Amino acid sequence: MSARALPAMWQRLVGQDAAVRQLREAIASGAVGHAYLFAGPQGVGRELAAYALAASLNCEQGGCGVCEICARVLRRAHPDVQLIAPQGAQILVDQVRELRQAAHRSAMEGRAKVFVIEDAHRLNPAAANALLKVLEEPPADVAFVLVTGSPEDMPETIVSRCRRVDFKPLSPVEIERILREQHDAPAELASWAARTAGNLSRALRFVKDPEAPERRRAHLEIAGRLVRGGAAEAVRLGVEAAAEAKAAGEMLAAGHKEEVARFAEVFGDGRGSAASRKRLEERHKREVKRRETEAYGSVLDDVASFYRDVLLVGSGAPGDVIVNVEILDRLTRAAAAADPAWLVWALGRIEAVRRSLARNVQPVLALEALFMELATPRARRTA
Repeated sequence: MSARALPAMWQRLVGQDAAVRQLREAIASGAVGHAYLFAGPQGVGRELAAYALAASLNCEQGGCGVCEICARVLRRAHPDVQLIAPQGAQILVDQVRELRQAAHRSAMEGRAKVFVIEDAHRLNPAAANALLKVLEEPPADVAFVLVTGSPEDMPETIVSRCRRVDFKPLSPVEIERILREQHDAPAELASWAARTAGNLSRALRFVKDPEAPERRRAHLEIAGRLVRGGAAEAVRLGVEAAAEAKAAGEMLAAGHKEEVARFAEVFGDGRGSAASRKRLEERHKREVKRRETEAYGSVLDDVASFYRDVLLVGSGAPGDVIVNVEILDRLTRAAAAADPAWLVWALGRIEAVRRSLARNVQPVLALEALFMELATPRARRTA
């Protein structure tokens, strides 16, 4: 199916032709499943596909992308399309019980109710059991979309009751094309963002945020600052990372004010809107928390990319696999000094801290401890 033949909601999904075709064929045949598992890495369109499906089930034109229904689905302001996301490190049983109650109520406006479960692999055991009950006997007008990057961590009893849709990673070439053709990014900026971001959602933030290149340059200085400044510098860097995360959350919160105003315009302030307003407020809190966590993660990503490049340069890897080519001289000097085994260990420690951020650890303390460890690299052995 050509991109021109697709409703606008589906045209937003680039590089996921197989997934779009699978979902569009189900819609066209009237055989949409009651539960889907959208599996794939973050930033490739899983969530966008979930909302495209929700819009298609409620829009008279199958997801036209321009009507009020599609607009509200995209803004996450449609009362029949609900997001369930982890509270802290897990999705809790009370959240799933509320979902089950909502699933058995009549739709408020649309033709179908859609529940998008974000990071579904974080369902705790009680929540997973509660979800299994509704998946076994689902209401007729409900679709559940479980989104995850780790389907192997989910109970097989739940996975087996979902239709699986796989989303593939996007190559830097595909990301660059999307940035240039769909978002009018200048060629040089698009090339830089596609090479360094790792996924489309982060690349989009790079091109839309004029301060992103400077932040990344600062992150790539962290390894050197640690060697020169030691423990004191590790603490300063932790404080800087916290300030950066707070600023990212505040920027997102400012945008939330507009959504609250639109909500009040559509639903008013009456008692009947209280539950929807509460869900909106809770979602906003989760999104701010997630954006802050993503900011900490960006620091770790950039530091890891530095050590990765140092390791590759030291091993004689070809230049086209080096991400931070703009600092090749610095990478070369670091590669001559650092022990490759230590670099591998450092990358492992960074990944461990990244994973810990999803478990409600104190980010500043975690980063300070990591930076203190990284402040004393082991020197390369000489013959």
